[in-house]
Amino acid sequence: MAVLPTLTTEQALKALMRQHEELQKFKGQSYVEAKIGRTAWDYKTETIIEASYGSVSSEINKFRRAKNTGSYNAMGNPQRVLQDNFDRQINELDGLLNALVSTLQLQIPETEIQGAYDAGDEYGFYRDLSGLVSAATKNILIVDAYLDEGLFNLYVSKVSNGVPVQILSNRIDNNVEVVGKMYAKKRPLEMRSSFDVHDRAVFIDQRGWVVGQSIKDAAKKKPTYLIELNEPMLMATKDAHNRIWAAATAII
Repeated sequence: MAVLPTLTTEQALKALMRQHEELQKFKGQSYVEAKIGRTAWDYKTETIIEASYGSVSSEINKFRRAKNTGSYNAMGNPQRVLQDNFDRQINELDGLLNALVSTLQLQIPETEIQGAYDAGDEYGFYRDLSGLVSAATKNILIVDAYLDEGLFNLYVSKVSNGVPVQILSNRIDNNVEVVGKMYAKKRPLEMRSSFDVHDRAVFIDQRGWVVGQSIKDAAKKKPTYLIELNEPMLMATKDAHNRIWAAATAII
């Protein structure tokens, strides 16, 4: 009996992104040392693809072909052929998962943000910024002169596993540093400090936004905004903060 899809597009995207990230650890390994981990990865990934697309989909067939790519001899293969098969399989699977993730991303509507927030509309600001952060797939750079540990509880904790986060601030107090170090034990995070930081901005994947107030105070007592940058301002603003980042003091 055919198995129908059970995951939403958003669930499938996050699950396949995690598997794509896990696949990277097999690159460069010998097929012998990777055997146990690879077998577990294959089983889990096939289960996810089946739950995402169904058991009779072209996607599940492509996965099965990719994981079995290679040359085979009924009398057995020498180790060099087995290693070549393994390397080819990892490359095929890498390309397949990259394509599946890219296609799923196109199926998810872009987050529509309100843009302007009245005083007291803290939830509206949180809803919109957390939605943008949780949709990140490649990287995030948060620039804010004044931070508190609430940044992690409200926003950084929403970032998908494996997506690198950079935080750039004018000052990073002990509480923020402690929470940041706890987060960085299991997820990619860097924090740097520079007295040249005066603005508030968030860069997510290939997009960027300017924020009217520090994130920790946004819309609490005064109106604020979250406005997307367009080219050429996007590139100019991001480049300026990348230069500050390069010269800033590393905290984590």
